[in-house]
Amino acid sequence: MKLSNWEQLPKDYTFDYTQEQLAANWDALHVGDQYEYPLNYEGDEDILNAQAQAWLYFHNGNFQKAAEIGLELEEHGSVVLAKAVAAYCDYLCEDEDAVLKLLLGTMEVCEKSAEALPDCANTQFVNALIMGRYSQRISITKALAQGLGGKIKSYIEAALELEPNHAEAHTAMALYHAEIIDKIGAMIGGLTYGAKKPIALKHFDTSMELASELPITSIEYGNGLSLLGGNDRKATELYQQAAECEALDAIQNCDISFAQDQVE
Repeated sequence: MKLSNWEQLPKDYTFDYTQEQLAANWDALHVGDQYEYPLNYEGDEDILNAQAQAWLYFHNGNFQKAAEIGLELEEHGSVVLAKAVAAYCDYLCEDEDAVLKLLLGTMEVCEKSAEALPDCANTQFVNALIMGRYSQRISITKALAQGLGGKIKSYIEAALELEPNHAEAHTAMALYHAEIIDKIGAMIGGLTYGAKKPIALKHFDTSMELASELPITSIEYGNGLSLLGGNDRKATELYQQAAECEALDAIQNCDISFAQDQVE
């Protein structure tokens, strides 16, 4: 998988955290995925230090460096790898072929990682994250035909079983239902895939209860309401809430900028 020559964020989007500052802000940054700060663990110091460095690059906005370390760490770096690739594909990479190759390569790493670390909620979750991004790029209808829908749902369910307070997984489950309803309709979506609007809304509400302070939580809820053909006024309010957040890292700067574009 090629990770070279990535586009970089503008300087005013990046952060300059030290490792100590990252540790101090960690809980607020990871309220959505409940990922533990690596240096709080006991274990292989080389792996833990490398993980901490990769996350420092990620939160400061150097997604390529974060992804490179994540890839080198194999199963121990799949979470930061997936988050960095998703961020780069969402906000920086304009080459669609490159995006698809990155997502496919990351999917391969993440699936192996989920097998190697089955008790880690986030190794399960990032499979759903990356498969979801890939599915949106090729079209949800094609993804369902390829059997990706069932795999995404299974990974989200596994993540939530391991960590019920995983707000990002609740958001992903809500979007799973919303995307299917939007693309193939409520009746067929419900009969074939069990997709239901009330279930989507329940998971969105849970994610807001768990991590309303994160801009992406409000953004994805607003996106989901649009897919469900729902309340445009509420969607606008959610985008406004995200737009008014104070960024704690580079990806939040990107999210807030996106939200501001939605309400202008």
